[in-house]
Amino acid sequence: MSKKLLAAIVATTLGCGMAVAQTTPNTAESTAAPNAPQTAPGGLTQAGKDAKEQSKGEYKARKKVAEANKELNKADCETSANGMAEHACKKHARAQAKEEKAEAKMIYENEKKDIKANHSK
Repeated sequence: MSKKLLAAIVATTLGCGMAVAQTTPNTAESTAAPNAPQTAPGGLTQAGKDAKEQSKGEYKARKKVAEANKELNKADCETSANGMAEHACKKHARAQAKEEKAEAKMIYENEKKDIKANHSK
């Protein structure tokens, strides 16, 4: 699988997820008083809950992208290297994927803290 094809698939997947999140009707906002804050169970406003769900979706997408990149890099290693060089290349691909997943988790955790701080009741 080429990198361009993989990038197109990932972009399409992320784009579809964003479109669904944006087109979902929010009936709670339309029925409440105009100036009343929207709250959801768990101590977050409705906007906070929505932001948290979006953040979680983005986190999962980042993890899937890291995993796809790992598989792509490992495939490149198989075609371009032999023996010990191939093994080292695959090891590097796994380490890089691990770093990307850790970075995705760090971003997600920071976003959760920001959401909790900015959207609490």
